[in-house]
Amino acid sequence: MASITRSTKLPADLADVAEARAKALGYPSWNAYIKGLIRYDALCQGAHTITLPWAQLPLLEQDKIDAKLLKYTQQGIGERGQLLKRLIEGTASLGGGAKKKDKDKKEENQNEK
Repeated sequence: MASITRSTKLPADLADVAEARAKALGYPSWNAYIKGLIRYDALCQGAHTITLPWAQLPLLEQDKIDAKLLKYTQQGIGERGQLLKRLIEGTASLGGGAKKKDKDKKEENQNEK
């Protein structure tokens, strides 16, 4: 099947993350890496409970997350579960965890009753 061309703009930090990950994983090109991500997502069909809320944040907040992702990628922090835990904790400080904190407080209050 013939390929179609789609273009997208990425923040510099996120593009650097993609380049580094593509190389580290052994993809022959950045394009092959992107196709791999899309195929993996289609295979898993999982909810995007972390990244979808990020997409709804103001661009400045997304840039802060991308900068952290680049830092973690450069440091090689990517052990399964550890990076996700750090990102979740980091998004709480960026305002992404406020709803969860409120929910946890309500649950604590109900449990105390």
